Amino acid sequence: MSRERRRRTRIKFRFEAIVAVDTKEIKVQTRNLSLKGMLCNSHKAFQEGQVCRVILNLSQGNEPEPIRAVVHGRIIRSDPKTTAIDFNLMDATSFFHLKKIVEYHTQEPERITRELLTAAFSPDLNG
Repeated sequence: MSRERRRRTRIKFRFEAIVAVDTKEIKVQTRNLSLKGMLCNSHKAFQEGQVCRVILNLSQGNEPEPIRAVVHGRIIRSDPKTTAIDFNLMDATSFFHLKKIVEYHTQEPERITRELLTAAFSPDLNG
């Protein structure tokens, strides 16, 4: 039996996003989302280890200033059906929007605040 390695709450979240790799911007549908990453449908351009940028457009309709969360990450797994992306950098505004989405869609929003008190990564530099 494998040990659960995730340290952040995941939510089922179907939303259109853009994953930018190299010079391509590819529309994807998210499957789940956390403050540390996301799972989305796959694309032939996605390769394990590839650096990417994820853009979540959070605006409704034709707002003059679109509300977006922009997150930098790395593709950690990609197969013909799904791609897993590990988030590693975002600005404060994107973090705020992402946190609110996760809190709103989880049954335990207070858990998100507790999770933020511990590092989302291993303190061991080897893994």
